Amino acid sequence: MTGLTTAWWRHLANVRWFGGKGAPGAITALEALPWYTAPDAVPAVRSEIATIDYADGRREFYHLLVAHYPAGAAPGEVLARLGTVDVVDATTDPASVRAFVDACQRRGVPGMTWTVPQPPATEVRVWAGEQSNTTITLDDTSLFKVFRRIEPGPNLDAEVLGALAGSGTAVPALFGRLTADWPAGGTTDLGMVIERVPGARDGWEIATAACAAGTDFGEDARALGVALAAVHAQLAATFGTGTASGDELAATMTRRLDEAVAVAEVLRPHRDALAATVAVLRGRPLTVQRVHGDFHLGQTLRSPAGWTIIDFEGEPAKTAAERRAPDSVWRDVAGMLRSFDYARSAHPEPTSEAARTWSQTACTAFVGGYCGDRDLPTGVLAPYLVDKAVYEVVYETRNRPTWVGIPLQAITELAHDHTTAD
Repeated sequence: MTGLTTAWWRHLANVRWFGGKGAPGAITALEALPWYTAPDAVPAVRSEIATIDYADGRREFYHLLVAHYPAGAAPGEVLARLGTVDVVDATTDPASVRAFVDACQRRGVPGMTWTVPQPPATEVRVWAGEQSNTTITLDDTSLFKVFRRIEPGPNLDAEVLGALAGSGTAVPALFGRLTADWPAGGTTDLGMVIERVPGARDGWEIATAACAAGTDFGEDARALGVALAAVHAQLAATFGTGTASGDELAATMTRRLDEAVAVAEVLRPHRDALAATVAVLRGRPLTVQRVHGDFHLGQTLRSPAGWTIIDFEGEPAKTAAERRAPDSVWRDVAGMLRSFDYARSAHPEPTSEAARTWSQTACTAFVGGYCGDRDLPTGVLAPYLVDKAVYEVVYETRNRPTWVGIPLQAITELAHDHTTAD
């Protein structure tokens, strides 16, 4: 690696949105796109695409927002010095973030398409917290979401929000898209501008606060289930439905389980019981459609108007093709049930009967809201709970090792449930 790619590789190891932490690999190419800012601007800002090749043969692409300052003039952390230029991660530098936003709004950038006229930004700041992308506040009504891990072509989140525009479902409005003519991938989404939901609070924060206080979350959970059902219905109407083989789904989940065992040894004692739970899908066809794909409390907002569902990009560890593929709606239901289990971590005694009762009450209410008058299909939900919890163990092992006990406890219980049933 060159000095610049080495510097970026070290930097990526410490940013939340990079999904390759802990995996041996290297940045093998940096592709610079045209400058957003005017010639001779300080700071100068542009996008660059990093190609990352891993030791296991995988390849990923990440969108970097890069700022250049004259050597010695950068106000914050400098990643590398290239002759007379200091290279900076633009999203860590408020002046660079402002320059980027101003260029997109006032100068106009080829590939930036606004579907709703946007006034000049009045509150430009990067959101803190754990995200798989970078969100920039523009004003009281809009947010600029900068995509990080990218694939050639349209971004799934932008694609879904665009398709659901005007449907009245619980999703934010899409105002604009930032695209690039990427030589390696054609026209590709790099970001989008979406509605900032008035008075919204993060669903994870609301739920964990309720759990910590021992406050019942049942009515909120039921309303969230109703909102997800409405979004699923609109996605089915917009993108259509199909049928998937239970044999193929079970085989895919089993393959992912075995790949996870190779990464996270703590799964090995439970492998056979988990595989047997997944095998229940064999011999039965399942209706599939476009789904959220990574549904949890952190992908929801609650405002005085009700629940809003956000971030339709799917699980970060999957390829774009896997995330775009039709799936069972029970994947999203399982994701939220696992999220209620995670929320127990905020309770003063997470393993206590009170904490478990809080989580179970929320789960029951959510499923009730989602199903409405329909019955919950027998045997379908447990395999998706296993698949999600296995994914979580691998994710936490790589990104938040101190959290791995949360999904591992669920793995133990799911494996025990199967053994007991036998």
